[in-house]
Amino acid sequence: MKLLAEKAEQPGEGETEIVETVLDIEELTFNNSEENYYTVTPNAEANSINVTYTAAVGNSYANVSANIAALADNSAFSVKVVNNGEAEVTLRLDVMAAGSLCVTSAKVNGKAIELNANEGAVVKIAAKGEEVIEVAYGGEVPADQVLFMIDSSVYGDTAAHSGDVTFSEMKLLAEKAEQPGEDETEQPEADAGAAA
Repeated sequence: MKLLAEKAEQPGEGETEIVETVLDIEELTFNNSEENYYTVTPNAEANSINVTYTAAVGNSYANVSANIAALADNSAFSVKVVNNGEAEVTLRLDVMAAGSLCVTSAKVNGKAIELNANEGAVVKIAAKGEEVIEVAYGGEVPADQVLFMIDSSVYGDTAAHSGDVTFSEMKLLAEKAEQPGEDETEQPEADAGAAA
């Protein structure tokens, strides 16, 4: 699959370097679960997808999914979510490995959030609001799929929901091993000089 760009965040002293890989929307296929509540419209120019719906049942666990092989080579997935609608949206974001949840932690706008048992990141997005959600994942089985449950993952909620949500800036994140600094690589020369 084609990846748009890679960017490495240079670490400060004692920090780990993070490599970001931007996903190309044109190379991904987004699938509706069997309930078929959602209309997914890709926007290649903006590298985003727009999802609209008019009758998503609140406890149906319906979702939009994408199989992403490159998840296996990284350790976190990040996405910007914009609620274009007039009502609050509850979004659950899962990362899966061969059908099993493998999310280990999550952040919203850089701040850690608590995870509920057997759920990925559950985030409420205000009307006309936006959030950047990052989920870390791991386990023995490689991750291979992302699920967006949009107004469909609230236990006991039998109401039908409508909405309009845009997903953009999808990225994969990986930690890169720290390389030796200049002082370390130049040390043998210094020793040789001292011996002379």
